[in-house]
Amino acid sequence: MIELQKIKDLFKNLEFKVQIEKFIVQNAESDVTFKVNGETVFADLRNEVRPNHVPIFLNRRDNPLLVAADYITPKSKETLKSKGVNYIDSYGNVYLNLKHLKIYIEKDNAKPIYNAYSDVFTRAGGQILFQLLQNPELINANQEHLADISCVSLGSVSKTIKGLQKEGFAVKWNKEKKYQLVKREELLEKWIALANEKILPSHKIGSYSSVAIEGFKMTHINSNSESCWGGEYGAKLITNYLSPEKYSLFTTERADLMRLFRIVPDEEGEISVYKTFWKPKSIAFQTNNDNIPTNPLLVYAELIYSGNERNLETAKIIFDEYIKPNL
Repeated sequence: MIELQKIKDLFKNLEFKVQIEKFIVQNAESDVTFKVNGETVFADLRNEVRPNHVPIFLNRRDNPLLVAADYITPKSKETLKSKGVNYIDSYGNVYLNLKHLKIYIEKDNAKPIYNAYSDVFTRAGGQILFQLLQNPELINANQEHLADISCVSLGSVSKTIKGLQKEGFAVKWNKEKKYQLVKREELLEKWIALANEKILPSHKIGSYSSVAIEGFKMTHINSNSESCWGGEYGAKLITNYLSPEKYSLFTTERADLMRLFRIVPDEEGEISVYKTFWKPKSIAFQTNNDNIPTNPLLVYAELIYSGNERNLETAKIIFDEYIKPNL
């Protein structure tokens, strides 16, 4: 049994031995059930676990549940542990809170898993996907236009479109040989990690704090039409459901940034400022009653990746209303 062997291999990385044996539970949701030192455990096997995967495990009926993966991000481990969900990865990091076996080992030496041969899941590919996930018909647009609005090279567009075909995310569907974007929910899930781990870090201008007298109330961003909010503040604008603690600002303004937005550089600041990675006016903004722009896909990506429970609740609201209709 391949699944059970993977469990045994993961436990071999620990510095002490445990007894793993096959044990079948009928109608279990999990990928594999087994006994560890005589205690029944339900395991969900993954290649990797990121914060956007965590909600999947929180309401599982199988108990005790073990999330077993080659790689689990630090934020994901922190959230799983806080929720009492057991985990183990291929680096020997483990949290087990079973009746007869309690272990917590954190080596902090795990590295993300990326397909080095993917032509899709690169920084440039992610910027193209940002456009396609909002407007799937763009996959049939002139490639020069797609390169322009995605702020990438023409070669990157050609490579990404071919990669989407090769990796099963695009198919030709009629006599005119037009493409159709498929498996969009899986593509979105992969893009969320790509956006947070590659795109945002490469476009970050810096961290800032507000110098506004009454705290952070930058409500006049609409005077600068090329800027928009993401993250928690963007979520507040869209849903009025979240009280933000962190702020993400996307802008083309760099030279006059501090004067326009009344912010000052601060490594510990609550405001993360990013350079936009799309052509102005190429994406749809959502605005509130004060006409303050934000982008639902940007907001969703940051919220779902945070692993914060309140953020995840808000992300679901945004997904159902603004993201799902395009999938």
